[in-house]
Amino acid sequence: MLRAALLTALIAPPAAAAEPDAPEPPVGAAVGAGAGVALVPLLADGVLWASTSDDGLRRTAIYVAMEGLVVAPTVAHLLVHEYKRAAIFSALPLAAFFANVIVFQLDPQVTTFGSAGSRVPFGVALTAATLGAAVGLADTLGASDRWRRRHRVVVAPVATGGGGGLA
Repeated sequence: MLRAALLTALIAPPAAAAEPDAPEPPVGAAVGAGAGVALVPLLADGVLWASTSDDGLRRTAIYVAMEGLVVAPTVAHLLVHEYKRAAIFSALPLAAFFANVIVFQLDPQVTTFGSAGSRVPFGVALTAATLGAAVGLADTLGASDRWRRRHRVVVAPVATGGGGGLA
């Protein structure tokens, strides 16, 4: 369902961005939605991780958690209509996700009896995904300021045949 919602958000036309009097973006809702998208899979990961020592289930738990970390900055930036920033701030968590897919392919027991040579890249990738998602969510807080810079109010003198004034 999450993938379908994300695909719908990516395909939908940015109608509000094209309007000259578009309302200020809902930054609080965007950060809350992004944080929720990140935290729910992390909580599910923690429950699944703590309940088993099976390498296959732990791999699934990590994939679920990292998918949430990839999608979180994307959702937050899409809600404030910052499409390029959504791609930029999801790049590091996505690269880290792929790195851990490779680590799991090379050493399926990385979460239990893996070697130090596989556990270090696993931990670095997981940390990079977490930091990348956190920085992406924190960047969403500046969306209102960026919106105001793009939608400045300009006051200029106007002279018409019947008089003048400010517009």
